[in-house]
Amino acid sequence: MDDATAPDISARFLRLPSIAERKLGADYAAPIRLDPRILEQMQQTIRDLGTQYAGTIKAQVGSLFAFIEPACMAGSAEARGQLYSLAHEVRGIAGTFGFAIVGRFADSLCRYMETRKSLDPTIMRFHVEAMYDALQNADCDPALADETLRSLEKLTEASKTDERSYG
Repeated sequence: MDDATAPDISARFLRLPSIAERKLGADYAAPIRLDPRILEQMQQTIRDLGTQYAGTIKAQVGSLFAFIEPACMAGSAEARGQLYSLAHEVRGIAGTFGFAIVGRFADSLCRYMETRKSLDPTIMRFHVEAMYDALQNADCDPALADETLRSLEKLTEASKTDERSYG
């Protein structure tokens, strides 16, 4: 292949605007430093909302139990979507308000649901029970929570292998 027929493999770098630039316009200039008073206000707001969120997250996790069986049935896209939506919300917000392990269990549940066509109600229930137990025992041993999470992930992987071998 000579130089005339060689493909052009030069690289180009594109600068994509940040979210703030897209929302606030081209004149937006990022702040160099955040005012410590504003930072303290933000942290206080998160603490205040965290107190309210404790009740909300318990209700959300409690409602997951009702969706397990319907979500695992064939043709249950609506129930599956509702369960996933709730678990996804818990996954995204729980850590912000001091429920990090609950968020990790919710993340594991979401990843399980994202990778499976059919859902095992036992695996689903184990995930939701782990979230519920973590909420009831906020001062639980982190090592125990980590081991529970590893066990859930092993169970999920074993289930994935079983599904491949059957069809």
